[in-house]
Amino acid sequence: MSRTQQAFRLGRHLTEVNDVAVTLDYVTGAEWSMNWADGPTDEEMRAHLAEALAGYRFAEMRDRKVSLLRGDTSRSWAPRAIASRREGTLVTAVAEGAVFRRRLGVELPRLGTPDPRVTHEYYALLQHVRKLQRTTSYPERASAPEDEPLIEDLLAAATCTDQYGHRMRHVSEYDMAHVLLAVEQAPAGEQPPRLAVLPTKEGA
Repeated sequence: MSRTQQAFRLGRHLTEVNDVAVTLDYVTGAEWSMNWADGPTDEEMRAHLAEALAGYRFAEMRDRKVSLLRGDTSRSWAPRAIASRREGTLVTAVAEGAVFRRRLGVELPRLGTPDPRVTHEYYALLQHVRKLQRTTSYPERASAPEDEPLIEDLLAAATCTDQYGHRMRHVSEYDMAHVLLAVEQAPAGEQPPRLAVLPTKEGA
């Protein structure tokens, strides 16, 4: 069996083990790239890979360097942000991250017309949730049943539509960060308000 065939079968094996699509792509003769979205963390996938290579089925791949790269999706950003919000860590992380950026003297982008929504808090929120994405297994899944409606609300509220209600582009983490910050910064007593499903329309 060729090494290419073994790489394909190894990807299929890891797909079955982890219940997510895993591919191994050729880089050079000595190196392959393993790619997947959602699913286990890099560390967990490395353990699954080591276990697979310890057997006889994929012996041709043992001496190859395999680089691991889990892709992040907007669908995984929303559950991580909502879980952090429910756990009470979101506001603190954003506040501390913004203070840290200011102390370092990090400058905000000034190209074109500045967006008043792009603040240090905005970048701190993006960094916090991205870290949660990288360190959470199966980040697309809700951490608690009560998170589900708010995840869908966040995705819907960040969806950009035209005047006819047609979606203009896929929702992004940047859109969701703006929505989430607007909600958190709105006065609502002691409890953060629920997310309102008010899609952003062209020209709004």
